[in-house]
Amino acid sequence: MNAVELKDVEDAELIIAVLAGNLKAFDELVFRYQRAMLTVAQQIVRNPADAEDIVQDAFLLAFEALPQLENLERFGSWLYSITRNRALRFMKKAKRIQLHEDEDAELQIQANPASTDPAQIIERQSTQQIVQDAITSLPSEFQEVIKLYYWVEMPQKRIAEFLSLPLTTVKWRLHKAKDLLKSLLEKRGYENVL
Repeated sequence: MNAVELKDVEDAELIIAVLAGNLKAFDELVFRYQRAMLTVAQQIVRNPADAEDIVQDAFLLAFEALPQLENLERFGSWLYSITRNRALRFMKKAKRIQLHEDEDAELQIQANPASTDPAQIIERQSTQQIVQDAITSLPSEFQEVIKLYYWVEMPQKRIAEFLSLPLTTVKWRLHKAKDLLKSLLEKRGYENVL
């Protein structure tokens, strides 16, 4: 399988290819899930560098344990569990259980500045911070789906697989997260931010 062919292959087929010795297939799996795993890790550890280390460690563990994966269709949720457990273990080991405010610029809504006018740039950054603060006020299950959908740009079906949830639950959480976010921003006096 070449790189173009790999993009259209289901996870289960890629796993079989990896088990047969095709490392390019594992590269494709890494490409598909890396941003989502970073989002999960960063939500727990709040430090981009630590999250990257955790994700790298999680991929290594997954690669080594891949022959033991019984249900190939659940690869995404299996990766999610590994990542989440590694991040929680990191936090426990580092004695940093209390969550801190998210300082990760990669998770902030990215805007492509239309101009170099400093006032517009500052206003855009301020809006991004307002939305980021509101999102961090949401319950974690809503934060998770909204970040995976909008920042990681993961399709709803893959989010469902990744989080081991029914697709209808992901759709509901995404809808509810948007409603909660809109309501929260309105309460804070930011009716026209979204």
